[in-house]
Order: sequence, then C-alpha cells, then structure tokens
Amino acid sequence: MRTANTLTFSMLKNIQGLVTIVISLLLSTTAYATVIDFDDLDPVYQEEFPCWCDNPISDEYIDKGLLIHGSWVVGAKPHNSMLTSNWGGLEFVDELPTFLSMNVSSAYGDAVYLDFYGEQGFLRTIITSGWRNVEDEVTPPIPNEFISFTSDVGIKSVAIYSHWGMRVGAYIDNITFTTATVPESSSIALISLGLLGLLLRRFRN
Repeated sequence: MRTANTLTFSMLKNIQGLVTIVISLLLSTTAYATVIDFDDLDPVYQEEFPCWCDNPISDEYIDKGLLIHGSWVVGAKPHNSMLTSNWGGLEFVDELPTFLSMNVSSAYGDAVYLDFYGEQGFLRTIITSGWRNVEDEVTPPIPNEFISFTSDVGIKSVAIYSHWGMRVGAYIDNITFTTATVPESSSIALISLGLLGLLLRRFRN
C-alpha cells in the first residue's frame, strides 16, 4: 500500500505533467507560408495599343488573405510580376503575417521605399538600392533585390513608392508571407478538461 506522502508526490508529479501539456498547447503555433508569384494570372493586352496598365490587380488573392492596391500584373506566363504606380500597397486581411518577403526591382533605377505598418501604426521603412539624389548614398540598383521583414505584432499593410514618385515605381515578385496560427482557446480548454478528468479518475482508482 502506498503511503500518503507517496500518493501526494505522485499526484503532484502528474499535475505537473498536466500543467506542462497545457502550457505547451498554449504556446504551440503552426506556421503557414504563402507564396504569390503572379504566374497563375494571364494578363490580356489591347491589340492596337498594348499598355502596362491593361491589367489592374486588386482582390485576385483575397482567398489567401491579401489585397493589392495601385498595381497591375505585367509580363506573360510564366514570368509575371506586379508593377506599382507611383504608390502601390499590400493589405493583409484576416490573420496578419509575422514574416514577409519579396523581390523588388526599380522601374527607373531609383530607390524603392517600403513602409511597413501593424494594426497600431507604423513599424519600419526599408529602402532598396538605387538612386536617392544623395551622392554619398548612391548604390547601383539591384534587380530582384530580396527584401524581408519580421514583426511579432503582425504586418497589416505595406506602402510601396519610389524616390521620384514617377508614374510607375517598382516591380514586385515572389511575395512570401508566414502566418502563425495559435490553437483556439476553446479547443485548449476542452483538451485540458479532458486531461484533468483522466487524471482525477486515475487517483480515484
């Protein structure tokens, strides 16, 4: 027969295990990465006067949680990309990504500015290579320059604009964002209650 001290120690040990499981559930996340390269779109141009402005893009990726503003899809399969006007934007709906990356090319060789925002406001500006009208800051533009940003608070939107504010600004491709999905609190509560019930049943036996 087990003594009271042995039973108490065993109970504490099992409760500690239960608490560990619950904390793990609370902290556990599953990351989902989404990649948008625009190659699934099929831009159609006017026969007589084809223009980069023939194929505006907006809610084509709303099912992936992304709205696009002030931009067009350009190119031809399988080498499409997104072209912004003098101002373009990305807006995330539903779950906000905590990581975002993309390839950026300047339409005119000047620097491209990317302002990142969370739900509470401005987070950070990233400036690509390219002309910024300051001699000691001149760097040759890098085609398809890789830009990435991480924010624990989530990224709500990105404003994209060029240094000169020309009619078109930047080519964007391979937009990749990662959303961390946390288990719902109701699911955690149900699992925790089930584990607690099993633990109490064990000690009654």
